[in-house]
Amino acid sequence: MCVTSIALTLLLGCLFKAVHSQELKYALFTSGPTGGFDSSGAVPAIELAEELINADSSILPGYNLTHTPVVDTMCDRTVSLNEYFDAISPPHPTVLGLLGCGCSVASTPVAEIIHHNSISQISYASSLTELSNRERFPNFFRTYPSDTIFTPAIVSLIREYGWKRIAFITQDERLFTETLTQVQDPLEEAGIEVANRMISSPLPITGLSANFFFEDKDYRVFFINTYSAIGKQIICEAYLRGYTYPKYAWLTYGWYQDRWWTEEVYPELTNCTDNQLAEFLHRSIALQLLPNLNELNATTDTGLTPRDFDSRYKRKLGTPQAQDNDTFIFLATIAYDAIWTLALALNRTNEMVGSLTREEILNMTQCGGTDEETGVEWEVVSLENFIYSNQLMGCIIRWNLERTNFVGISGQINFDNDGSRVVDIVEFFQYRLINNDLSILSREYFGFTQNINESQAEFFYKSGKSNITTFEGGVPPDGTPVPQFVTYHLALVIPYYILAVAGLIFCTVCLVFNFTQRKKRVVKITSPNINYFIIAGAYFNYIGIFFRVLPSTDYELNAIRCYADYLLNTIGYSLAFSAILVKMGRVYYIFHNPSLSKKTLNDWKLVLLVLSISSVGVLLSVLQISVPQLQPNPYPLSLTEDSQDKRRNEFGERINQMVYYCISDTIQTIYVAVTLVYLAILQIIGIILAIQTRKVKIKLLNDSKYIAAVIYISSISLVLIAIVTIVPGIYINLIEAIFSGSLLVATTFSLGLIFIPKMVSLYRDPEGEYVFNTAGNTLNTNEMNLNLVSGEVTTQMRERIVELENLLKDCQNGGKLTCPTCYPEDQPITIDANSSSAPADTGCSVTVIKTEQVEECTPC
Repeated sequence: MCVTSIALTLLLGCLFKAVHSQELKYALFTSGPTGGFDSSGAVPAIELAEELINADSSILPGYNLTHTPVVDTMCDRTVSLNEYFDAISPPHPTVLGLLGCGCSVASTPVAEIIHHNSISQISYASSLTELSNRERFPNFFRTYPSDTIFTPAIVSLIREYGWKRIAFITQDERLFTETLTQVQDPLEEAGIEVANRMISSPLPITGLSANFFFEDKDYRVFFINTYSAIGKQIICEAYLRGYTYPKYAWLTYGWYQDRWWTEEVYPELTNCTDNQLAEFLHRSIALQLLPNLNELNATTDTGLTPRDFDSRYKRKLGTPQAQDNDTFIFLATIAYDAIWTLALALNRTNEMVGSLTREEILNMTQCGGTDEETGVEWEVVSLENFIYSNQLMGCIIRWNLERTNFVGISGQINFDNDGSRVVDIVEFFQYRLINNDLSILSREYFGFTQNINESQAEFFYKSGKSNITTFEGGVPPDGTPVPQFVTYHLALVIPYYILAVAGLIFCTVCLVFNFTQRKKRVVKITSPNINYFIIAGAYFNYIGIFFRVLPSTDYELNAIRCYADYLLNTIGYSLAFSAILVKMGRVYYIFHNPSLSKKTLNDWKLVLLVLSISSVGVLLSVLQISVPQLQPNPYPLSLTEDSQDKRRNEFGERINQMVYYCISDTIQTIYVAVTLVYLAILQIIGIILAIQTRKVKIKLLNDSKYIAAVIYISSISLVLIAIVTIVPGIYINLIEAIFSGSLLVATTFSLGLIFIPKMVSLYRDPEGEYVFNTAGNTLNTNEMNLNLVSGEVTTQMRERIVELENLLKDCQNGGKLTCPTCYPEDQPITIDANSSSAPADTGCSVTVIKTEQVEECTPC
């Protein structure tokens, strides 16, 4: 009943206007199926809008709005420009506007010059961002949204599915190259890797190389940034190569012609059948810059509801095939609203001309009223008297277009300052096979993005839709190698754990031995208190092995591993080697420029020296785990990304073996290097001391020979540790074997060479009384000063003792008496004339007695 009423009203309105109205013409440019984009489906919708406009007595009263013969620009800039010049040239009637040109490529050259003829252009199918340049295109408007909303939409969609890589296949046309340019930076800023393959048309039917699809880079998500004809060639080649769902994801534009993959639309363009390409497109995604459509039964300002429009438009299309053309229907709503936009702007212009004076119009519109070159004043004239040279009338019409604001079939129609329709919605649909019928490929709208601002959008699923319903076989991979974290092989872990346990047991044996035997002379003379530090450092190192070769791929456990590794190993190495260095320094002190005046190095001084040296290493470790920039957090390091390893999982994805590495950036590398330099300095000092004391021959009196061996071994170990620490490699088991092996060797040799000789000595001499024997003379503790001397010095002192004994005998026999005193001279002693040595209770040794020959003996 409603439709019948509307039809009757239209018939009466049209009959009345036909008798009493004048014709107002506008040019209608479209793009037919022979071009890159078919917008010819808009024509029936435009004619439907004309009928409604001309039937409405409130719109352009006294006028009938009709279009000139439809022009097919074939989506070609040259054709479009030629047709425009022809349309504004005699004998063609004057047009007050241009609707078209059917696609961006054809619209651009016309939009750049149309303002010189005082004409405004309204496009229903041009999305090129460049057309928003108001300086170049001052009279261009569009009811189809600009590609500027495409960028946040595609970024939002890619983020939704967790893709990190996308490859564009771009046609070398301004529409597509500009789209790529504007989307590339935002994608890369979002952390999405972008690749592009630039192509020209036409493509060869077959023979595209594998690298055309970035096979060497293994991209899995592709966006076809071309017209549909080339798009068909691309998907055919991809189908033949097996780049299909669910291993690959394909994205296209939603404005492609309906059934653009078929022979019916593009015959003899590929070697693929319609069914093959329908199978390929199943589950592919299309982006449609679709305005926010009204509810089907909602009232609009154009006299029809969307449901009414859909019904009447399909009747105009006629054939069932055309009625099922989704592209036609989509563009029809926008073209319908485009002609209403022009009609309403002309209607407001007509009202202004009829009700306002010239001065009032100039003040309101801020339009110039004079030709700047000729000084001629333009007149405000009625619409039927419009001429192309009247810039004032052209400005008034443009001014009214800028203020367009009504509810159309496709939604709210208004323009921004650049003449582009204000839209913040992008819809997404999937091509779907119905019941696996290859002859039926439908569109399933599943989601949309809502712009948050000019550069950001948020993705939403439609009711009942989700990742699972969109990709039943799982979200296709993006080609990023799948991280597969690996850890140390059990063949490495088990032996090293056994060795570490054995090392801890050996540490405990050495600790018990050092404590229980500390008063035995063979142990006591080697500073047992210093040995505790060596044992403590060894404990740290052995325990650190358990963390270093921890066989885990868990991030938290690896974080513990990294922290414990640096803390235990640095502190352990510092403690043990500081003690060894002090032992070597003690030997050097005794034997470098030996003198009877040297003071004894007490144990508390040696302990303080060990603590001072090792405190630097402890401080470095504490700082590293305390300062955020230095903390050794686990860092995923690729083992196969740059290698020739091409292993794949069951989904065909490349596997990227990863391992958690404890140095993640340059600052941490430098800090670790500083720590290694500190340890290297200790090693160098130790080597110098070892060289200086290499001639010391006493084996049980001190550890010099064994300590020197420890220093040499630990120096080699430190070099190996430094290499594998600073320079990470892909052979993690080999690297860890070198690092932990070096640490085990240095630690074990340190304990072994220091304690095993003492154990052997005590085994042979359980009491540990005899330190060394020389020429049958045994020196006990009372005959030794804590300032130990070398064999050569000892021999000299013994010769001196014999000399003193002879002097004493001379004195007893009446010869010149020699009066011995204990050094220093402020501690005199008295000796028995019959004795050849100093009294035992004086604490003086024969080796330090000095004599002064006098004429007669006086009491000391």
